[in-house]
Amino acid sequence: MIQEFSVQNFLSFKGKQTISFLATSDKSYLDELTVEVKPGVRLLRMAMIYGSNASGKSNLLQAIQALWSMLFSPQKEEHKNIGMYQPFALCNGEPTRFEATFWANGRRFRYELEYNSNDVLYEKMYYSTDSDVLSLMYERRKGEIVKFGGTLGIKAKERDKLLANTLDNHTLLSTFNKINVNVAIMKELYDWIKTKVHELGVFNNGRKIAEQAENDLDLKRLIIELLNAADFNISDFQLIPIQTFDEANTEMWNNETLNESTKNRQFKPTKQILFTHQAGSATFSISWGMESAGTRVYFRLARLLFELNHNDCIFMEDELDGSLHYDLLIHYLQTYLQVPSHSQLLFTTHNQMLLDEDWMIRRDMVWFTEKDKESASTSLYSASEMGLHKNVSLLNAYRIGKLGAKPLLGSTLLSSEKL
Repeated sequence: MIQEFSVQNFLSFKGKQTISFLATSDKSYLDELTVEVKPGVRLLRMAMIYGSNASGKSNLLQAIQALWSMLFSPQKEEHKNIGMYQPFALCNGEPTRFEATFWANGRRFRYELEYNSNDVLYEKMYYSTDSDVLSLMYERRKGEIVKFGGTLGIKAKERDKLLANTLDNHTLLSTFNKINVNVAIMKELYDWIKTKVHELGVFNNGRKIAEQAENDLDLKRLIIELLNAADFNISDFQLIPIQTFDEANTEMWNNETLNESTKNRQFKPTKQILFTHQAGSATFSISWGMESAGTRVYFRLARLLFELNHNDCIFMEDELDGSLHYDLLIHYLQTYLQVPSHSQLLFTTHNQMLLDEDWMIRRDMVWFTEKDKESASTSLYSASEMGLHKNVSLLNAYRIGKLGAKPLLGSTLLSSEKL
């Protein structure tokens, strides 16, 4: 779980901006919305990002994903540019900086990273021991010898192998993607990122989700249950093989010079999802492409929910509320929050009704992005920092502009003389 994340010089973020998942002293919905990772330390299970268009909401998600990508994905070529280097437009050439405190498998980690288009300039990783004291895992600065912590217990042979395969343009930990090195705590962390931290849009392929559901009855039951709760009249779904032959394909199929295996590879049947709908005592089928956008979105989100509730994962979603009715969105979020887990869901939204504090919300889980007029850079702040009295409606305060992060629209009268 993420405790805190900071970004500097990445996309619309110029100066250092920080988002925190540490729960404040607010006692609201402690069991549903927070997890106690150690006595006295509670982390939020969910955070919502608000802001006007082009204010930097999506860029925050991209920044967090960039950090995990840098820790997980190595470069194969020594002189290849770092794709995650996307600096603020007016600071091109200056380094990007990330900082993060997070918890994995009951341990606390603290990480700092600085890089430019060509090189990792600096990185430093701490990890907690059984007493929750942070110990150095490694510290690496470009042009200097890598320093490993004394508690790491790395052997000389393993150290040399690790360093020999760590290129200047990727992180030390990502080297585990290329080689097998026996350094227990580092391998543990690498595997946690690999299995528990999911990239944006990881469950965007409906057919793959259906394939997974065919092999996992619990997943299929959850998807159908959620679709039914959304009143989509769907009682089942299955993958149906399809094969379309046009004239050219038919001619190739009848070509006697091609062997059978070549034909089978070329014309391997594709599959489509077919939904079974129940209308009273009658049933009928609708293909994936003919279903509504809301049904397809909810199908994908059901897969995400299964992972959240079963595997203690971190997920980020850009505009989670897209194509969903407000009541359906609330039902989905409450379904997630009612099942205890160490998962986190961070999402952007334009749905102001989610700020209604009657449904299950804490002010420390609401964050805003706002772009400065003069510098064009994004600032990031929480609703809990705004000093609103507890009896003042968060929803109304946002609507009337007390919290910022809203578009300044001006007059509806256009200035063009032709209008």
